Amino acid sequence: MPDSDLIKQLFDKKIIRVISVFVKNKKKQFYLREISRLSNVSPATTYRILKKLLNAKVIREIRIGKFKAYEIIDDQRLKALEGLIKEEPRPLDEFIHNISLLDGIDSVILHGKATPKSANLLVIGKDETNAQVSEIASKIKKEHRFSIDFLILSDMQFSQMNRLGVYSGEKQVLWKKPGTSS
Repeated sequence: MPDSDLIKQLFDKKIIRVISVFVKNKKKQFYLREISRLSNVSPATTYRILKKLLNAKVIREIRIGKFKAYEIIDDQRLKALEGLIKEEPRPLDEFIHNISLLDGIDSVILHGKATPKSANLLVIGKDETNAQVSEIASKIKKEHRFSIDFLILSDMQFSQMNRLGVYSGEKQVLWKKPGTSS
């Protein structure tokens, strides 16, 4: 078991999520509410975690008028934290990121459950993107040994097939272009 997996099992997931906000944005200062939102941890819990991190001298508090901002201290402990909480690349996230950059893709829907080795996706968008999406899926399979089976449908096709029950079962929207109805 890699060290990062062990750390994640031993320590509170909320603390790790708060620390991750700082580690991913080393040069940035954050307000409490920003940290709470980015880490998906309640403001009260975030406040308690920040107090622990301040006491451990992992972060510092910066007063800006009547407000407080927080930033990570760039020292050896930061290097250790980076090594411990470093996340392994997640093939499905990488796939979604890459196809979200393509023109003509409106949303990505997981059909059924993803396994550690594969996922079935419905890609809502223009059929002309098929070659590009195929290329991205092939690259993911080659680099991560993760198989992505997908079907590209227009919004209308997806709606009609959904009404007919063709795509019944568990579905989860993984990504949606802002301003689309899919």
